[in-house]
Amino acid sequence: MPTPFFADMVRETCQDGGPGPLTPTGAVPGHRRFAGAVPAGVSFHYAVAGIAQSAQWETGLGHIDASGRLVRDSVSASSAGNAPVDFAPGLKTIALTVGADWYIARDTERAALEGEVAALAGAVDGKQPLSTAHAEVAAGAAGDLVTVRRSGGWVNVPLATLPFRDGAGLHLFGGVLSVPGGSAAAPAISFTGDLDTGVFRPGSNTLALTAGGAERMRIAPDGRVGIGRSDPVAPLHVKSSAEILRLETTAARGSGSNSLAFADPAGRKGYVGYGAADDRFEIVNEMTGNAFISTGGPSWQFWVAGALSCAVTGSDIRPGSDNGKSLGNASNRWSVVYSASGTINTSDAGEKRWRGAMTAGELAAARRIVAELGFYQWNDAIAAKGEDGARYHFGVRAQAVWDIMADEGLCDPSSAAPCDQRYAFLCHDAWSDESGAGGSRFGIRPDQLALFLIAAQETRIAMLEGGA
Repeated sequence: MPTPFFADMVRETCQDGGPGPLTPTGAVPGHRRFAGAVPAGVSFHYAVAGIAQSAQWETGLGHIDASGRLVRDSVSASSAGNAPVDFAPGLKTIALTVGADWYIARDTERAALEGEVAALAGAVDGKQPLSTAHAEVAAGAAGDLVTVRRSGGWVNVPLATLPFRDGAGLHLFGGVLSVPGGSAAAPAISFTGDLDTGVFRPGSNTLALTAGGAERMRIAPDGRVGIGRSDPVAPLHVKSSAEILRLETTAARGSGSNSLAFADPAGRKGYVGYGAADDRFEIVNEMTGNAFISTGGPSWQFWVAGALSCAVTGSDIRPGSDNGKSLGNASNRWSVVYSASGTINTSDAGEKRWRGAMTAGELAAARRIVAELGFYQWNDAIAAKGEDGARYHFGVRAQAVWDIMADEGLCDPSSAAPCDQRYAFLCHDAWSDESGAGGSRFGIRPDQLALFLIAAQETRIAMLEGGA
């Protein structure tokens, strides 16, 4: 039951009669009016005493309504056998008081509380001495026990099952640490003074690290790690608008301490690191010691099977050895070569054994090849662009040139198994792939064939001019 409202020295006269609300008419000398001391609507103990009819009286709980009248909510005692009194009109007093039943109820509650306190004190005295009687320590030990209340008795809990600080100042946990999932802004495990940096669980079987209230790294349920990505699609998925990776080491190559080492399932090893001689950056096959890619002075170098394949400098791209590497091959050709000027072919006389002018058979073959010159379209261009869209090129058919040379007795025909022959402008290449399949192509060297035809034309013109 709510505690009724109390106020001192509140008493007024009244002239009303009847069993209903009574209207106060003024304060008794030395007292206060209800309107100035009691809020409307709150419950309080009241006492009504008849003056004109001294045999009528009543006590109970009531309240002051919005019209300032005393509403008698419940009667505790009265001259009408504890029922509401039908007061006769005439002078009477209405006072704010304390009912005897309220005092009786408080005494009963107090007695019950004192009994409970006495029972608790007896239980504590019988099972645990006062804590003030024990020595104080700054650290705990795993064998310590903590006594706690459980239901109606006491139990001892091993300190090792609770987080505690040991003699070394470490906070130990004797069981599994279980915390809420948290969020990027409020991680479940954080740091004093830096509560938005730590570890949280964004989903089932998922772990994430946050710094400054933003997620920085996540480990997905399948073990994939995302840095800058919350949905990694590879074992390590890094997304960044700036530099992604930087590895630094002071160890020399072969010292066993490199920037990044790796191995495949077969145990083949490699590493990314620095070379000893010239602070060279390298990607190396550690099993063979051969580099794949390295920096040598101002150039990038690319290696195959321990041999330098090519190098890229600030001014050129050069092969690893002089006159020993091809740009593309018969089965993997460049589609277009763009250049500001033509190619430079070595023509140094000191590197040549000179044979001289064309023979009659060569001259005859050249005259016939001129008649072979014509326009053509590439089949793959027709397939891609259509016959009307494919461009026309001008040149020869390599097999036709080859057969003309053969017909003049200069080489084997193209229909025979192509063999090595002595004319460099005639080319044939065959290859096979890993499946055993392969192919072949005929080709020409246009610059040499053009000079071959020019020489034939000049010889023919000279013969005509000389009357031959």
